[in-house]
Amino acid sequence: MTSYKRHDGDPAAWRARDLGGKDAIAFDLGARHAAALKDGLRHVVARGIARDRIGRADFPLTAVAEDMARLRETMVSGRGIVLIRGMPFEGCSPDEIETMFWGLGTHFGSAVSQSVMGDRLGHVIDVTDVDPHARAYRARRELKLHTDLSDAIAFCSVRKAKTGGLSQFGSALAIHDELLARHPDYLAALYRGFRWHRFGEHGPGEEPVTPCRVPLFSNCAGQVSCRYVRAYIREGAHALGEPLTDLETAALDAFDAIAARPEMRIEFMLEPGEVVFFNNLTVLHARTAFENDPDPSLKRLILRLWLAVPGGRPTLPEVQIYSTGSGGGVPKQDGRVPTFEQKAQSY
Repeated sequence: MTSYKRHDGDPAAWRARDLGGKDAIAFDLGARHAAALKDGLRHVVARGIARDRIGRADFPLTAVAEDMARLRETMVSGRGIVLIRGMPFEGCSPDEIETMFWGLGTHFGSAVSQSVMGDRLGHVIDVTDVDPHARAYRARRELKLHTDLSDAIAFCSVRKAKTGGLSQFGSALAIHDELLARHPDYLAALYRGFRWHRFGEHGPGEEPVTPCRVPLFSNCAGQVSCRYVRAYIREGAHALGEPLTDLETAALDAFDAIAARPEMRIEFMLEPGEVVFFNNLTVLHARTAFENDPDPSLKRLILRLWLAVPGGRPTLPEVQIYSTGSGGGVPKQDGRVPTFEQKAQSY
């Protein structure tokens, strides 16, 4: 019988009570942090460096390097999530806000493509008025707890919705341990994994469905990671004409039910000027549904980075859904846009 690892004492295996709320995971920027970010912005603007070419050396943050290193370590090897408050966006243009966020992100990882458009700085904004089948992050409906397709993720709030749009986060390792305690017979199916539908974002020569099974939980070098989006699993099975077994469905249902418990997740509003970085291999994320202001200029806007993290959590090659290497992401394909089919309108 396979022996599965428990995570007793692991800071990444947290419940809501362990974190103590939004304030407990927050790092408030002070005057020296704001000055360093402004200096970094002025430096890259003066040198005329295109935003997507800015690397960590171009945006040094030398005066606060120790703080940035500590926050990165918390994301990589600690609880897996950090909230940074007080970004100095006052007086900045939209382009300057994006550049400052990108520059900060270089101290946590390297941005990878988030869709076939090759966008490495994503704009999480509702576009269902023009594309009713938009990928979930480009819609306003509720998103259930899931992971994305990179080592780490960063969200930066520029504008919040008129109502709703609360961010939610849960520990995949805590869910794993709850399954081990209550439903250990389900773990074999989750470790075996599922073939994922790629929803039209596969590269040339690739199949629409992953050729190998993508483990929901995997253990590499003694460290457990999670990769999970139920819609991709459901539609992969449908496309192959191979329905999930009763055991597989029960295992996924149990995972979702545990993840949905209030004690297993934290929830808060990401306010304008706040940035959250989290380990996408140990932390799941979600969002409540929202309604925008009728004024298009006041639409909810979250900037997003998918980050490859050198020296981060080791993973098995099977968790990479696309042929983009260990850093994750989606291969760019000229002339294509990310769109879900009608049947996959929710996670």
